[in-house]
Amino acid sequence: MSIMTQQNLTNFGNNFMIYIHPKTQALIFDCDGTIADTMIIHNEAWHTIAKRYRFNLSPDELAHYNGIPTLQILQMLTTSEDKKRFDLHKMVHEKEHLAEEKIDRVIAIQPVLDLINRYHRKLPMVVISGGMRRNVVKTLEALDVANHFEFIITADDNHPTKDTPEAFTLIADKLGVDHDKCHVFEDGKPGLINAVKANMMVTDIRTIYP
Repeated sequence: MSIMTQQNLTNFGNNFMIYIHPKTQALIFDCDGTIADTMIIHNEAWHTIAKRYRFNLSPDELAHYNGIPTLQILQMLTTSEDKKRFDLHKMVHEKEHLAEEKIDRVIAIQPVLDLINRYHRKLPMVVISGGMRRNVVKTLEALDVANHFEFIITADDNHPTKDTPEAFTLIADKLGVDHDKCHVFEDGKPGLINAVKANMMVTDIRTIYP
């Protein structure tokens, strides 16, 4: 299964309507960078934490780990010495709190928000995010779509992360939907790669909202 690009979109003036295959039975969304343009908020929080605790963090590293829970990212970015010196769980709390303070700055990625509103009560929809539940829910509430989903999966849940196909196949199984009848919307590399491995239709949101 290939990743859908902008060629699969119908252009209505300056707005894009995302193509949904008639056989699609479920829609699965990332949150940050897919439904909501929150990446600047989270990146600012990350850089504040990196400066506060004096560890190296590049924009490329952040982009590589998009969609992965904060604790898991910290475990990969910090050295063994860092892990001895720092309380990673405390760092997670601080990073998420910094982001939470600015959630009111969130804006919609409009083609995706339009899609969610268009298919509300027509197809089952799910959010799977690497963010903490309180921030994900606040973001969706700010866009008035928090109640549009069958369920919302976050870093607080006991669910595989998006660096494995099971993150997506378990959602399809829970919904009772064939894997190849699911359409995933993502902007992070791990989620994009593993949604394809899960044999699902995939739209890379970066093709319509760089």
